[in-house]
Amino acid sequence: MVTTAAITAMEGGDSGGSLVPSIEEQISTLLSDGDQESAGEVENPEKDPRKIARKYQTDFCKKALGENIIVYLETGCGKTHIAVLLMYEMRNLIKKPQKHICVFLAPTVALVQQQAKVIQDSTDFKVGMYCGSSKRLRTHHGWEKEREKYEVFVMTPQILLGKLCHSFIKIELIALLIFDECHYVQLESDHPYAQIMKVFYKNDVTKLPRVFGMTASPKLGKGASINSLETLLHAKVYSVEDKEELEQFVASPQVKIYDYGPALNNSSCPHTTYSRNLEDIKRKYVSTLSRKTDDHGSLKSTKKILRRMHDSLIFCLENFGLWGAFQVSY
Repeated sequence: MVTTAAITAMEGGDSGGSLVPSIEEQISTLLSDGDQESAGEVENPEKDPRKIARKYQTDFCKKALGENIIVYLETGCGKTHIAVLLMYEMRNLIKKPQKHICVFLAPTVALVQQQAKVIQDSTDFKVGMYCGSSKRLRTHHGWEKEREKYEVFVMTPQILLGKLCHSFIKIELIALLIFDECHYVQLESDHPYAQIMKVFYKNDVTKLPRVFGMTASPKLGKGASINSLETLLHAKVYSVEDKEELEQFVASPQVKIYDYGPALNNSSCPHTTYSRNLEDIKRKYVSTLSRKTDDHGSLKSTKKILRRMHDSLIFCLENFGLWGAFQVSY
């Protein structure tokens, strides 16, 4: 192979010395070019969650950029990916060197771990995960270091509530606040989700975070309602109107309806017989445990579990019939 420099020399170059590179120089140049090409190939492309987004996920994300929203979709419809899209679209506020952060709340340790992995796999954000006590994070300095290191904080709500109470984290520094399983946010509830919104999401704060909620059950729990959820989250509930679009990606469950007659209060009906049998079984177990167990604490705890199981079966027997109670027993 003849290089450009060699051609120039042959056509007539500086008479003070040959411009034709030596064999060693040519090999060195080729190796250097190869290293540069290899470096370019190794460079990881930016992760872009938009590439695999469904139309309704993109539509929800666009809506969430303009207002606080609650996405009501069944399990398996990709609610978390909508949250990931929203993070990505708000990256100009979250990515370093910006001082603002995204906080993703999940009610259980298992969900915190699961959602943190999804965010790490789908984006280039630096993700911190918090779901237990840590001595190094019990000071302002400790959390300041975490904020310098991470951009997305995935945690249980109790941790955020505690850090807000101690001013380790300030609500003004949260650009995006995401609630997974947000149906726990109810006006009559003392759940940490509800306390965060009641105590810290105030209109007198200079800058409030964008709020994004996700749920498959907006009215789950005693006294729960969609109005209560919307009021406390300062958001509006949205769902997919075109069910055919959802069915392209998620199989709808088949609903089977079983009819049964009302429970009759006479000694011969199955409901009364099974209720009496369940009561006898509970009494026998409690009696056996009392004779064989010396640990009063363990005995008390076991009795409580048995009573709870018995009450659940009786409730199902009265409200769902014999078939429903049989299903619950398994």
